[in-house]
Amino acid sequence: MTELPEIEHYRRQLGEWILDRPIERVLLVNERSTDVTPEEFAGALEGRTLLFLERRGTFLIFHLDNGHRLLIALAKDGALYCGDGEEQPPFNAQAEIGFGEKTLYIAGKASVLRLMTVRGLDEVVKTLGPDPFSRQLTPELFVTQLKKRRGALRSLLTGQKLVAGIGPRYADEIAFEAGLLPSVKVQDLNGESAARLYEAIENVLGAAIEAGGSLQTPLYAGDTVTGGYLSQCKVYEREGEACTEEGAKVEKMDVSGKKAYYCPQCQYEQTPVFS
Repeated sequence: MTELPEIEHYRRQLGEWILDRPIERVLLVNERSTDVTPEEFAGALEGRTLLFLERRGTFLIFHLDNGHRLLIALAKDGALYCGDGEEQPPFNAQAEIGFGEKTLYIAGKASVLRLMTVRGLDEVVKTLGPDPFSRQLTPELFVTQLKKRRGALRSLLTGQKLVAGIGPRYADEIAFEAGLLPSVKVQDLNGESAARLYEAIENVLGAAIEAGGSLQTPLYAGDTVTGGYLSQCKVYEREGEACTEEGAKVEKMDVSGKKAYYCPQCQYEQTPVFS
């Protein structure tokens, strides 16, 4: 699943290749991807120039030179590929956007592409919590907001209200990093646990971004970066394997009807105070 690290990795890489380039060609294979006809979609984009790439949560947003935005929300099976010339992606693309010799291919049958005004975009993202790397999300604000919440830690992390962009993979990895069980009730966390959770969010997501996220689909030909964090995951989908060389075997639990992975040796109801 594409979560914040994958989208941020895309944003950083694509910014080097397609910024300030006019859109010369648009092909919408899956008409359900957007809310206008393929002809209207192509007509609105062709001839426009991409000025800026933004990420909000797991949304990738193109800022166009006419003041409008193109929002891309990748589906669970979504991925991007940027090809040179006649290069083809390793998947069946649902849409193609040509920037001169570069073509951006978009995968995922349920991936969404929306042409939006600034006001329309604000309406879509206003329900999201703050970005984990926003200057506004200080440790103090995070703890204050955490105290207002109730429920299981994993559900809170993936709910997009406390912070935006975290899905199941990084929720489990963050809980492991913080030394907390995914099922712990956030209203019961002490100050030490809350502080470690904040640090874990920054540490895990930051490391995942630098390593290229966890998606195995390459972003370009010869790509050896994308997906680099997959081998660094300690618990997610590693049931029966040791979390670390000295750790116990990873187990699986149910949290609000969802599978969650954890280490029974390294994670607790409260984080122990480490020296």
